[in-house]
Amino acid sequence: MGLMLRRLTTATLAMSGLLASFNATLLNAQEMVTEDPAAASWYAEQVHYETAFTDEAGQAVDIEMANCSSCQTGTCNSCFDSCCKGSWFVDGWLDQGYTANTDHPISNFNGPLGFNDRADDYQMNQLYLSFGKNIADDCCGWDFGGRVDVLYGSDYFFLESNGLERHGDGTRHWNGTGPRQNNTRALYGLALPQAYAEAFIPVGSGVKVKMGHFYSLMGYESAMAPENFFYSHSYTYVYGNPKTNTGFLASYSPTTCFTLQAGMTNGWDNFENINGAYGVTLGAQWSNGVSSLSYAMHNGSEDPTGDQNRYSHTIVYTRQLNSRWNYTFEHDFGVQKDAFLDSSFAADNAFYYSFTNYLYYQWSNELSFGGRFEWFCDEDNWRIQQVPIEAFYTGRNYYDITLGANWRPCDHVLVRPEVRYDWSDLNPLGTTGVFNDFTKDDMYTFALDVVLFF
Repeated sequence: MGLMLRRLTTATLAMSGLLASFNATLLNAQEMVTEDPAAASWYAEQVHYETAFTDEAGQAVDIEMANCSSCQTGTCNSCFDSCCKGSWFVDGWLDQGYTANTDHPISNFNGPLGFNDRADDYQMNQLYLSFGKNIADDCCGWDFGGRVDVLYGSDYFFLESNGLERHGDGTRHWNGTGPRQNNTRALYGLALPQAYAEAFIPVGSGVKVKMGHFYSLMGYESAMAPENFFYSHSYTYVYGNPKTNTGFLASYSPTTCFTLQAGMTNGWDNFENINGAYGVTLGAQWSNGVSSLSYAMHNGSEDPTGDQNRYSHTIVYTRQLNSRWNYTFEHDFGVQKDAFLDSSFAADNAFYYSFTNYLYYQWSNELSFGGRFEWFCDEDNWRIQQVPIEAFYTGRNYYDITLGANWRPCDHVLVRPEVRYDWSDLNPLGTTGVFNDFTKDDMYTFALDVVLFF
């Protein structure tokens, strides 16, 4: 009996030593997770592999991970294809909604609002499909991918490009006629907002390059419905930024929290180069996980002759105030040379600028609330009314306050109700405001849309 007790005591001590060693190893791994994002990725993958496979399969994975360790650490040797190649994807959604206008304008349009621009009417805004191949941007080797996005719905009108959905001179191309633009443009149509190839080049920490037709760096809001908190869009997004560019764009991240971007384009929403001039776009983004700051700009000649240079930029700051509150501030500015006629009908530069604030509150995993306040100054009535002649207008400012909610009852459904109030001091010659078919200086709208993911 004494011999048995001694053996049991020895086994117990050995087991205690093993447990202590395991706990020390686990503690070291957890410390790596805290201090090093790359280690965090490695640790998460190890836990996944250890819990998802049998011992035999786990040994095979361990061998593969060992062979691929250079890929995970960023040193450039040989890597397994399974960890160094991007994946194929197919994604899509249906966004549809209704906007009620308390003035019930005869035209059934909500004045200068974009995207949800129909008053007292149902809109199928987006039937959206995207497919392609992601690139592996954490690998040491070359990788290639690409993406194509196709949209059908009423939002097509705001995402068209000259030389693609429109002819090079801006006239209608493949979409039909209807109630838009004085009964010359269809209410529903087809757009191709993105179609590009992409490559990962193993230089330094890795350079990503896309070539083709892609969404612009400019702006905080997005053309893709699920990426916005609100159903309606700000004036800044609708009128202050290009939606798409065609050309090339390179991105480089010297650190995990800082990214630089640079490229050349055919200009604002131009698939073709309409004037022989090329635009330059630049961007920089910094984030520490709590706050982020980004700057993006575009500069180039946008007129048919290539003589009128246009510069525009976007600055966005975000801050996580605590576990539930988040804040975003956006500033935009733009100027185009000789696009405005002053009181003596002499050509002068046309300006616009805006300041937009967003505040979000996360009530639960399924429900959140948000508010937006915007001031958009179209100083020379160049962007919204697009008749930049001083003698034809008084006023220049647009304001909006939007309150809304996001409800996710399940993974495949997003519901977004909102109430919005707009007002402006602008009075085009012979009118009493820019809302309700140019008869009022303010407007109330109530909107609801539902996004179905598939």
